Amino acid sequence: MAAGLIIVYAIGPRAAQSEGLPTDYYFLGHLKGMIASIVFLLLGALVPYEKVGCFSKGATIFALALCFLTAVLGRAGVESLIICDEGACRAMNIPLFGSFQPAELLKVAVLFYGAWLVSDRRKKDQLTKSEFWVPMATIIIAVAIAVAFLEKDLGSTAVIYMMLGVMMFMGEMPWKQLGIFAVVIAICVVVLIQVAPHRLDRLASFSGQGDDFHIMNSLIGFGTGGAFGVGLGNSVQTTGYLPEAPSDSIFSVVGESWGFLGATAILIVYVALMYRIIDVAHKTENEEQSFFVLGVFTWIFSHVIINVGGMLALMPMKGITLPFLSHGGSSMMFVAYVVGMTLQISRWTRREVIDESSSSRRGQRGARNTSSRRRT
Repeated sequence: MAAGLIIVYAIGPRAAQSEGLPTDYYFLGHLKGMIASIVFLLLGALVPYEKVGCFSKGATIFALALCFLTAVLGRAGVESLIICDEGACRAMNIPLFGSFQPAELLKVAVLFYGAWLVSDRRKKDQLTKSEFWVPMATIIIAVAIAVAFLEKDLGSTAVIYMMLGVMMFMGEMPWKQLGIFAVVIAICVVVLIQVAPHRLDRLASFSGQGDDFHIMNSLIGFGTGGAFGVGLGNSVQTTGYLPEAPSDSIFSVVGESWGFLGATAILIVYVALMYRIIDVAHKTENEEQSFFVLGVFTWIFSHVIINVGGMLALMPMKGITLPFLSHGGSSMMFVAYVVGMTLQISRWTRREVIDESSSSRRGQRGARNTSSRRRT
């Protein structure tokens, strides 16, 4: 978060001026989002998982309804409530709060509900039965319609599908069922790409047959930065050359400002964070909470891979934020919340106990996992 705030502070005035906005627009917005995210992180760390998880089904329905409402009101031209950008209506304009993206709330809701659904049906040996697949198929179809088709947000849809897929895989679902799930998701993605011209344009630009303005300027940023970067505040790409510089394209700005070493350092921090999250998932005895933490890992991992891969022209460009770094309140707040919840879960994990009660065995480390839950 600190690195993101520093970068946005340095590049915000130039980026804002190039778009005709007040010079402090991006910095103040990012600062508000950062403060709210810290509050959300504390809420996740302090409010018990069980008190939140019991509302997961209702929260999923509510978030889907908000996604539908956002898309419908956006198409109806209700500009006072809905924020649309280049034909995509994904955010609501909430008084005193600002921009709010229902798809980010949906990720959290599906994360809780998916963890409960996989864990509950696994305990009942129903992972291959209609008791599991009916609600799961309902989520898949509803997300495809509300988020990918109506809101034109294929990135968030892909993240939700990946979270569910990882939970099912780690829940030891039979390969046949996983294969069916993968085929259905692949068909949905292909259809969604075909019905949206802008997605075909992105594929064309990635293959070198379309408008590659965004990709080329992203690579120019990395190339200009070299090993050590041009320094904070000296970025040229943020003066109108690089689209969405403070948000979706911020990793290219990192490469230009801090160079290869700075960009690598940011990636190392992400790897360390994801390693710790996986460690929590491995040591958590509560199966539902373990699936939840795996979903958090998948959420952050998919955002990093999609964003960085797009900026480096390793995969098609997709408008998706870099967690904790990109400008954007809703995304940062809800990622902070689930990381806070992961911190809470990490307080109740298995730990290895060293038996050194006997002097004759002192120095011999026969570690074993305790069977009871205890604070670490």
